[in-house]
Amino acid sequence: MLRLIDRRNLEEFPDLVRSMHRDRKRLFVDIFGWDLPHKNGEERDAFDDDDASYLVLSDNADRHVASIRLLRTDRPHLLDTVFPELCETAIPRGPAIREITRLCLPLRKRDRIAARNILARGIIDYAKQADVASYTAVCHMAFLSELLSAGWRCTPLGLPQSAGGAPAGAVEIHMDDDTAGLLAANWRCPPAAPRLSQHRPELAA
Repeated sequence: MLRLIDRRNLEEFPDLVRSMHRDRKRLFVDIFGWDLPHKNGEERDAFDDDDASYLVLSDNADRHVASIRLLRTDRPHLLDTVFPELCETAIPRGPAIREITRLCLPLRKRDRIAARNILARGIIDYAKQADVASYTAVCHMAFLSELLSAGWRCTPLGLPQSAGGAPAGAVEIHMDDDTAGLLAANWRCPPAAPRLSQHRPELAA
């Protein structure tokens, strides 16, 4: 199942949310070696607050498989607070722009690609529901090449610089009329793959 979890329903999924933070710690701290705050086996930072939203993919037993965190850009977020040097011009921000952070995927290549594609489609569905025109993100260059393979229109916000021991760059990902079609052609999801619920009218609020 693919769910949008935010302050309005966070308390409905305590086990799923904890497993997401545990998997984030395992991936980002234990495997990638990032210097991130963690406690009791869970990775959380100052941006995991009431304004954060999460797209969470779970398995049939409702265990965390993959997730991303979406942050508003009309308030402090990673790009303007932690990585402002990655932007050579004004940082894109506003109510129609979200920041994609903490992309947490499975390690096995086959599982990783399937989860990546489902989350990517979820990002597009969320954009339609919440009137999001674009997303910003800080990407290591290896993933940026993957992102470009989806065919999305991406605007570099500056030259790549070292971040976490690897070259990284900031990009703006535009949600255009043809974005969904490009994704369907290049990052395919199986017909039975879960999709973000269309029944969240409060998303646009």
